[in-house]
Amino acid sequence: MNSNVHPLVAALVILLAFVAIGVWMWGSGAAANIGGPAELRVDPGGHFFIQIQNKLIEHDPDGAYLKTHDLSNVGVGLFLGTYGFFSNGDILLRRGPDPRSFSDNIRAFRRKTNQHSLEPATPDTGLYRCNLETVACELFGDNAIDFKAAHGIFIDWNTDEVYISDTTRHVLRKYSAEGESLAGPVGGFRFPNQLLMFDGQLLIADTNNHVIHVVDSRTAVFGRTLGKKDVVPIEAGAARQEWPSHFVRAGDEWWVNNMRTNMNEGGLYIFDDSWQYLRRASLPRHADPISLIVLGDEVLVSDWNNDKVHRFSLSGEYLSDFESTGLEQIVAGAQEARRRFEVYKYLGVVLFAFVLGGLMVRALAVSMSSR
Repeated sequence: MNSNVHPLVAALVILLAFVAIGVWMWGSGAAANIGGPAELRVDPGGHFFIQIQNKLIEHDPDGAYLKTHDLSNVGVGLFLGTYGFFSNGDILLRRGPDPRSFSDNIRAFRRKTNQHSLEPATPDTGLYRCNLETVACELFGDNAIDFKAAHGIFIDWNTDEVYISDTTRHVLRKYSAEGESLAGPVGGFRFPNQLLMFDGQLLIADTNNHVIHVVDSRTAVFGRTLGKKDVVPIEAGAARQEWPSHFVRAGDEWWVNNMRTNMNEGGLYIFDDSWQYLRRASLPRHADPISLIVLGDEVLVSDWNNDKVHRFSLSGEYLSDFESTGLEQIVAGAQEARRRFEVYKYLGVVLFAFVLGGLMVRALAVSMSSR
């Protein structure tokens, strides 16, 4: 029967099948990469910022929309990791395109340690200190530093010392305001994420160790473990939400975002001052919380999946979604782009079904002609 299938026809069918699968994968990946709100921050002036894709949306201390900053103006090709503000309002972030290869993504998925050098691929890539108003930037440190994706940055506004979670290398580092290395790398972590200074101690979301890790922030003994807080109560384990990534101090309580294995669709778990579990905050359906911040007497939570920033009272009661003209404008464009890529994805499915149907018809015809 194989002798009745022309080699060119077979080659064409295989090619079309690969094209169909490629279109489906490209459309799916492109749609998934158009993310919703992610990292939330408050600057020293009390202004509230929402990072969504390659934009920073700025609001005043009361939450009123002020302006949208396009990060491509300061050399950010693709936003990776997180950002932090210095005491004068300058921002520390990563400039450049996405340097991660397919093998890098596979290593990250398999929880393997990043083996790349800290040296950037090009002179204008890596950590930079920028002014969002003048869009002027200067290199952070005499020698360029490129973490590719540092998911934790905390800047102490009293000293402007910078603490960084080198997430995929599983270490912490400490720098001066000018980028001089003061301490580190300090190990003992597994995919450390958000950092927060509280009462002079540095707290780390030690994600793959499933704890909030407390260390000494002083340079001479930087990274010395002071304690580890279990933040995965039975309820979180039952929901498979066991991977703390972001947290915030809200009043006299701690709020922790415990994600699932794929680092998505987390839950908000609330603990008292001594880290005893109290309750879980209720999120909307299909929520994918990322970052948490306290603004006034409310806790704001970014939701990647639903394109929202949710508002909660300090007691954990869900209030409503945060309203922002700037956020709504970007979300509208993102949703339209996602729909466009979804169309490409389904075109790939249709093309694959067409190829499969053609193969079945061809096989049936050959079978009937051979009788």
